[in-house]
Amino acid sequence: MSLQLDEGQCGLTGLPFLSADNDTRVNLALLAEADGHFLLPSALPVPFSLDQLNPEVETVAPTERLTALAQSLGVTPAAVSEADTRSQGWLAGRCSLNRLTTTEPFLTALQQDGALSAADRLSLAQARLAMVGLCQADTLPGLQDLPSEGAAAPYADYLRGARAFYLADFDEADRRFATLAAQPAGWLAQTARYLLARVAINRAQVSAADEYGFYDLSRVDKAALQQAGERLDAYLAEYPQGLYADSARGLYRRVAWLMGDDGALTQQYLSRLQQSPVPFSLFDEIDNKLLAAPDKPMAAPPFILVQDLRLMRAISEWETRWQPLHSEQLATQQAEFAAAGWQAYWDYLQLAQRYYVQKDLAGVLSLTAQTPADLPAVLQFSRQVLRGMALMGLGRWPEAEQHWRQLRQGRVSEAQGKLLDLALAMTLERADQLDNLFAADSGLTDPRLREPLLRFSAAAPLLRQLAQNKQLPREQRNTALFTLLYKDLTRGHYADFLQDKLLMGPALGQEPFTFTAFGKLPRPDGYACPALDETVASLAKAANPRALNCLGDLVLQQGWDDSPLGDKPDQGELGGAPDRFAGQVQGRLSWYRQVIADTQAPAEDRSYALYRAINCFASSGYNHCGSEEIAKAERKAWFQTLKGTYGKTPWAAKQKYYW
Repeated sequence: MSLQLDEGQCGLTGLPFLSADNDTRVNLALLAEADGHFLLPSALPVPFSLDQLNPEVETVAPTERLTALAQSLGVTPAAVSEADTRSQGWLAGRCSLNRLTTTEPFLTALQQDGALSAADRLSLAQARLAMVGLCQADTLPGLQDLPSEGAAAPYADYLRGARAFYLADFDEADRRFATLAAQPAGWLAQTARYLLARVAINRAQVSAADEYGFYDLSRVDKAALQQAGERLDAYLAEYPQGLYADSARGLYRRVAWLMGDDGALTQQYLSRLQQSPVPFSLFDEIDNKLLAAPDKPMAAPPFILVQDLRLMRAISEWETRWQPLHSEQLATQQAEFAAAGWQAYWDYLQLAQRYYVQKDLAGVLSLTAQTPADLPAVLQFSRQVLRGMALMGLGRWPEAEQHWRQLRQGRVSEAQGKLLDLALAMTLERADQLDNLFAADSGLTDPRLREPLLRFSAAAPLLRQLAQNKQLPREQRNTALFTLLYKDLTRGHYADFLQDKLLMGPALGQEPFTFTAFGKLPRPDGYACPALDETVASLAKAANPRALNCLGDLVLQQGWDDSPLGDKPDQGELGGAPDRFAGQVQGRLSWYRQVIADTQAPAEDRSYALYRAINCFASSGYNHCGSEEIAKAERKAWFQTLKGTYGKTPWAAKQKYYW
C-alpha cells in the first residue's frame, strides 16, 4: 500500500486523486465523476485495482428467462442449455455477437408474430439457438431446411444473413439484410437496417486485422467505411429512439477510428463523456483508441491532462517510447486549456509536474500555500494530497500529520477518506509515532493499515503492549504476539522470549499465525533437542552449539526460511520504514556457522551444523536459509571437513554432495 508507485511496479493501481501513477482509465473515471457522469463504486480499497473500479455486475443469468421464452415456442430446455454452454466459449470480433443473450429479440419477435404457425416458430427458434456460439463454416448449421415461403420466409432470410455475416460472406449478408430492410416497419426491418451498417464496418476492417486482432489502419477499405457512416445516418434518421440507437451512435466512434479521423473521434468521446451514466468500457476504449500512442497529439483538455499525467510517471527502462513531460512542453498547452475554461486543470498539471518530474517539493508547498476559490472538488482534493506528499518527502512529519488530520475532518468521499488514512498511517510510521496510531482514539482501525505495521515496523514494547490489549481484535493481538516471539528468537532476544512467551494465554487463538511452534517438536533426523524453553534458556546464557542447531531446526521444520511474516514492503510503501524492533535479523545459516566456527564444539553438534549448512544450498546453489552469500570454495571445505574429520557420523554418511 503506497501513495506512489515506482518504475519497478508493472501493474498500475488507482488512487482517488489525479495522480501520475494512476492508470489512465482511473484518471478518466475521476474526471467523469467530477462532471457527475460516473460514480466510483462504494467500499473501494485504497489503492484499488481496475477490476475493483469496474466490478463485474452480478446479473441474473438469462438462461431461465430464455428457457421459458423458448419453451413457449416449443423448444426444449436442453436446446437452450446446450446453446448456453457454447455461448461461454471464446468468441471474438463479429462472432462475439453470437451469444445466447442476443437471441432474445429474435425469439420474442417470433412469439409476437401472429402470422407464424407453431411449426414455423419452432423450426426458426431451434435454428437460431443451434447457431449460438458457432462461427465457422464446418460448425454453423446450413439452414437449408428453413421455410422459404409465407410469413416465416423473412425470418429464415434473416438467419441466413446472420450466418453469412458470421462467416464474413459480406456480399450475401448485405443482399439479404437489404431485402429485409425494405420490408414494412417491424423488428426484422429495423434490425436489418442496423445490421447493414455492421456489415459495412466489418467489410471495411476485414483486411486490416491480423490473426492476433491488431489493426493496420492503412489497409482499411475507406469506401466501405464511408458507406457504414451513411447507413448509420439512415438508421438513426428512421429510428432515432430505436432498439439499436445507442449502439449505432457508438459505432460512429468505430468508423472515426478506422478512418484515422482523430478529430472526429475526440469529439465523439467528449460528447459521450457528457452523458450519464458513462460505462467503464468507454474509458477502456479511449485508452486503446486515443491514448495508446505516446507521440499522438491530443486535441481536447481532458485527454491532454490524462496523457500529461501519464508522462509524469516514473518511466521504466522498457518504456523507451515515453519521455518525461517537461515544463516547456506544458507551457505550450496553456492557451488551449484557458480557451476551454480549464485553466485550473492546467494549473494543477504545473503543480503535478513540479512534484513528479522536477521533484521540487519546496515549490509544491509554495504553490499550495493558498487554495484558490471555487476549484472543482477533484482538483481541490488532488492539490491537497500533493501538498501532504511534499511535506512527507521533506520529512516534515508534524506538519504532514496535522495536514492529513485536517483533511480527514473535511468533506471527503469514502475512498478519499481511506487515502487520507493511508497517508496518515505512513506519516506516523515514518515519524516513529506508532503508539498514536494504535491509540484507542486514533480512528485508524482498518486491519489493512495495522497488520503490516505490526509485522514490519513496530518496536518490541509496542508489540508487547498490544498483545495484552483486550480492546483489540483477537487477530491483531495474535499478530502482535507472534511477531514479538518470532523476532525475539530471530534477533537474539532470548531472555525476552522466555518472558514474552508467558503472554500465550488461552484467550489467544491460533489465527492468523500458529503458536504451536513455540513448544517441543519432533526430531525426524534423530538429532536430540530439548524443549524450546530449555533451548532458549541455554542461549540466554551463552552460545550453546546444540541450542543454536536446535533453533535452526525450529526454523527449518516450521518453514520459516521464508519469513512467516511475509516480505517487508518496499521503502515507499506502508510498512517499508525502518523496523523499530532492535537487533539484527538472523537466518538459521548464521547459527550453523557459529557452531562450525567453534572448533571446540562436540563432534555431534559441529557435524550436524556442517550437514545442515551444506544443505542450505541444496539443488540450486543459492542460500535458502538466510541472506549470506557463501563462496563455493567455502561450501566445499565444509563438505570435506564433514566427510573427513567427521566421516564416521551419521550426517557424513547422509551427505553425498555439496552445491
